[in-house]
Amino acid sequence: MSLYSEDRPRDAVRRPLVLVSWDGVSLPLGLVHLDATPEFDWVLFDYTGRQAPGPRELRGQAVTVLAAATECKGEIFKHLADHLAATIADVEPNVGNGPWPEYVGIIDDDILLSVAQINTALHLGRCERLDVFSPSLSHDSPYSHHWMRHQPHRIYREVDWVEVMMPFYRGDLFMAARAHYQDNISSWGLDRFMIPTLQQLRGQTRTALLDAVMASHRRPVTSGGKVYRNGRTAWEERQILRQASLDLIAREAPQLVDTAWYHRSFVRRETPNKWVRWKRRIARVVADWLDDCR
Repeated sequence: MSLYSEDRPRDAVRRPLVLVSWDGVSLPLGLVHLDATPEFDWVLFDYTGRQAPGPRELRGQAVTVLAAATECKGEIFKHLADHLAATIADVEPNVGNGPWPEYVGIIDDDILLSVAQINTALHLGRCERLDVFSPSLSHDSPYSHHWMRHQPHRIYREVDWVEVMMPFYRGDLFMAARAHYQDNISSWGLDRFMIPTLQQLRGQTRTALLDAVMASHRRPVTSGGKVYRNGRTAWEERQILRQASLDLIAREAPQLVDTAWYHRSFVRRETPNKWVRWKRRIARVVADWLDDCR
């Protein structure tokens, strides 16, 4: 029987996995409040490459340490996907497509939240059959996208995509994008184009921000102007994955070009006129002013 046949629920896979990045020196899981028993497996990713990889107990938590000197988050995606593929090959060498973790969460080391909140996020994802989701951001957080910020009096809201600050993906969806992690250092374009495109192609289109789970971002947002060792900036990587997504659609599902999702993702938001740009700037100024008045 196929692992993902109609007789086997797609969720009937391994325990969820949550990766938190780490500088290899400071307190591991330093911004995670360990207030509950995790209903998932921990991976701690040392992005400096200082630590020895392997299973360990840190702060009373059973964790798997991965370590590699990386430049940005896209490489963490790559190393995690490679680790999962190697783990499955070791355990079930004749199975090429899983079973992957039910969900894969990838959380930056400057995100303040708790184990109980992660458990709740996974519970909501499961209950609402979400394929991609993220906690919302507190209003005192530095942010890139205003719509990621918390909205009160609601459990979740449907969106087209979530950024890579603290996303959760279905395990098989995360692994389906593995080839596109290989030469993307920044992670730009993965969240905005490639993952949503694969969701459309795979019929895994349930994407949401969880307002019932609010986290806080504790460091300033970094610029996309850095040139990485592959000779590209984050913006250039974004454009490469945008084109790769368009190529996938043209090859595998050209009918998507006529959908509202395609227009929102590849046309309207990519070619805003001066009026739209002006409205966005005004909206951001007003939002910041309202935050200051609270």
